[in-house]
Amino acid sequence: MDQQAQIPKRTAVELQTFTLVGLMRNIIQKEEQDPKTGQIGKAYEEYFDKLIHEQIPHRVHPKRTYCMYYDYQNPENQEEIRYKMVLGEVVSEVTDLPGGLVAVTVPAHRFCRLDCGPGPIPKVVIDAWQSLPNLTPEDFGGARSHDYDFEVYPEDTNLKENIKFELFIGIQK
Repeated sequence: MDQQAQIPKRTAVELQTFTLVGLMRNIIQKEEQDPKTGQIGKAYEEYFDKLIHEQIPHRVHPKRTYCMYYDYQNPENQEEIRYKMVLGEVVSEVTDLPGGLVAVTVPAHRFCRLDCGPGPIPKVVIDAWQSLPNLTPEDFGGARSHDYDFEVYPEDTNLKENIKFELFIGIQK
């Protein structure tokens, strides 16, 4: 199969400000290759095993899971890139945050939305992210901003087998 066939459908979108509440982790990309040191998989396990979503007050779309990546350091270097990740849900307001959860507000922003899947976790997610280096700024609808990127998993998703999700990549205005 050629590279172009693997690239998900893309749409440029403007999103209004929103706030995400959830678990935060500091990610060092090169450590994600090893399940012993990687934090992303562990965060997902904790989030779903401990039903963290049920603890989030003022959820806008209960059980619609967001995984946001932000505060990038060295974004052009895949070996040295570091960033923060928040796994949670969009909220209408931030009050009475349970211990261990954080709130992050994303300002109004331009994104390239990629419609990804269906496929099994984590392969479908890894494939989507690995398709990005094949894209040019014209493909994205502008140069990447490297400030906010996120995945959205619908409420009715079986997070193990045949999922579809949206990947939003921040684009410069």
